[in-house]
Amino acid sequence: MPRKCIHIGVGGRGVWPWRTFASRDDFEPWLLADTNPENLKEAQTTCELPDERCFDSMAGAMDSPLAGQADTVIVITPPDLHAEMCLDAVKRGKHVIVEKPFTKSVRQAREIVEEADRQGVKVFVTQNARLGGANWTLSRLTRDEVYGRPLFGLISKAGWRPGVHHSGEDAHAYLWERGIHDLDTLRWVFNDEAKRISCISFNPPWSPYKGGGGAHAWIEFQGGATCAYTCNFCSHTSDNVLRVDCERASLEIIGDGIKVVHQGDKEPETVPLDEAPNASHAMLDMFKAYVEDGVEPPSSGPNNLRTVALVEAGGIASDEGRIVDLEGFVAA
Repeated sequence: MPRKCIHIGVGGRGVWPWRTFASRDDFEPWLLADTNPENLKEAQTTCELPDERCFDSMAGAMDSPLAGQADTVIVITPPDLHAEMCLDAVKRGKHVIVEKPFTKSVRQAREIVEEADRQGVKVFVTQNARLGGANWTLSRLTRDEVYGRPLFGLISKAGWRPGVHHSGEDAHAYLWERGIHDLDTLRWVFNDEAKRISCISFNPPWSPYKGGGGAHAWIEFQGGATCAYTCNFCSHTSDNVLRVDCERASLEIIGDGIKVVHQGDKEPETVPLDEAPNASHAMLDMFKAYVEDGVEPPSSGPNNLRTVALVEAGGIASDEGRIVDLEGFVAA
């Protein structure tokens, strides 16, 4: 029997689940909800659902007599709504798939995880940047220590993003909009958890964001590796660098592969990208294995607490001008 899902937010990023379901027989769009009637109509038409299974609010869908037949709620709404919606879903005994950021505070995320544990349900966060071909390959090389242990690195991203999306009013817009992916990817690539972070979140005068259109940070990992982080979406140029320096070589994503610069006189080489999984299908496969077989994925709700904490701690480090200890922060 396919797993029946209640979709909260079916436009924008919310299209990927119900579109992906069309090529699978193990998931089924059961109820749809969206405040935008055009989004709702498109999803309804494509999924071929009757009016009584489509709603203009989460409450309408969750209070429907048909909701009892579904065991999973997919939350892809503006980030400020995630905490309330996810908590409501797990309190009703539903598994949850939620778009990043899980929530915008580790306290809220922890509350949801703890309630899910009490209810015996699972929470899965769609941190899909880990599954891109370049990140996938780079993380394999570092995890397997093909060139020795990763010890330090650099992530630098710059570009212009005129639309403020959902982070326009945030004090630390980049960190919550894009940094949630960047910092989660660093956990994946360094195969380690962050120990401490210092950060300066900045906002140039021409930024369309209220605050934090960019950030400079330094992250120290528990195993001793460090990484410099300088990213923004208010730049007039374009740049995208992720380099990791291992014991015997430096590894850098170059678009069509991983550039390997060896220690000593050996000529650089390019390692072709691995065939990465289709992100949408891979996320559904991981969620299914988590729910049915107890195989916890890297982006489970409990595991994602550290990503949320790392982003929130970056904002606090900037606001208070100090280094934030992640161990105390996550456990607080």
